[in-house]
Amino acid sequence: MIFSQHRNQHVRVAENFFEIGATRVQLDDVLDCGELVGTAPARAIADALARYQQFTGENFSPQLAVLVFAATRNFRALDFYFPIVQILARDEIVRFYQLVDEIATHPHFDLQVLGEKRANLTAQMPIGVAQIVAGHIAETFFYRRDILARFLSAPRHFRLYVLPRAFHDDGGIAGGDYNPKLQSLQLLLTRLFEGFFGDTPGVAPFLHEFAHMLDAFDARTGTMGKGNGLLPGLNPSDGAIYNPRARKNFIEGKQLELQRYNARRKTSPDDTPLPIGHPYVFQNDHEFIAGYFEMFFRNPHYFAAQNPVLFQAFAELFGHDPRPAWHSDFPFYVSENRKYYGSGRKPRVAKLRIPRE
Repeated sequence: MIFSQHRNQHVRVAENFFEIGATRVQLDDVLDCGELVGTAPARAIADALARYQQFTGENFSPQLAVLVFAATRNFRALDFYFPIVQILARDEIVRFYQLVDEIATHPHFDLQVLGEKRANLTAQMPIGVAQIVAGHIAETFFYRRDILARFLSAPRHFRLYVLPRAFHDDGGIAGGDYNPKLQSLQLLLTRLFEGFFGDTPGVAPFLHEFAHMLDAFDARTGTMGKGNGLLPGLNPSDGAIYNPRARKNFIEGKQLELQRYNARRKTSPDDTPLPIGHPYVFQNDHEFIAGYFEMFFRNPHYFAAQNPVLFQAFAELFGHDPRPAWHSDFPFYVSENRKYYGSGRKPRVAKLRIPRE
């Protein structure tokens, strides 16, 4: 079995074996996961799956990759979850996973898992969950440790839920959100894995809600507030982490997206290029920044081609260009957004504010 071809798949366990796609592995065997990851006892993988299923109270199977990590503690098993690894040199990959571990064990990284009636189940959290959450944060700020240090200067709260009812019991909205009253990102635990069963990383609810959290973060005071549709580093009041070139590009690029969106609201749209984002992200500044943040990390080629100045704002802000990590974009966001604008439906009025220079 070639691990890189199966790491994104479900695992199904029977009495004496488990299956990954069409591959059957006896529980007494050892799985060869390649040079980077090494070997993993098949029974330990099955045990890790049982832990996830018992914890979530349902027949849930995350990807093979996280189960191998749980069995081996080898971070390289998690490469598929973090596209940035594809463009890092080997020594940088070591530093990346060191950062993931530092975040996961940071005293201000407050990750909790809740059950029904707000039961705190954090101590029972399966191995790999904290590392995936911390990894998404590390991927965002690998080249901007200054922003990360400012963000983790006080406790930051992340709440995952084992069941939809537990999520709703704690005030969760839809399948995930940033809750300003709790000052916490909220997400169903299973949604942490939902975008990773395809050939490339896909839908990223954690990234979307994390952007809302960053919008609410006031880098000047180190506190959480209402947000103004800007990521840390785009506001002149942010101090040493402020990037004026990124802000200039962001303002210009956002204005261009708004112009294109308004053009689509005409009865007979002209040949102006389509806005990149779905009408949903034009409803307010908070959804705009979250939607484009997520697309920067999931369809960077299309983003850069359609609006290079806005793309450059994000690349400047985070210190890297994610395009080399992607042979081709995750297509869903692009196709769904283009489908809407080609449907003939009239988008709602945009409610965006363009920051001043």
